[in-house]
Amino acid sequence: MTTKDVKRKLKAILSADVQGYNRLMGDDEVATVKTITKYRETLPSLVNQYWLT
Repeated sequence: MTTKDVKRKLKAILSADVQGYNRLMGDDEVATVKTITKYRETLPSLVNQYWLT
């Protein structure tokens, strides 16, 4: 195999943290999980919308 046969693609990894997660979970676990779930559902469309190709 030569380098001409190799097709490369650039990838990115997104990492996120929730500020005050422990406090939020302690205050209202159900609401916190719902909010984080909604963010995780929304994020892929935002990434696709603003991704530069």
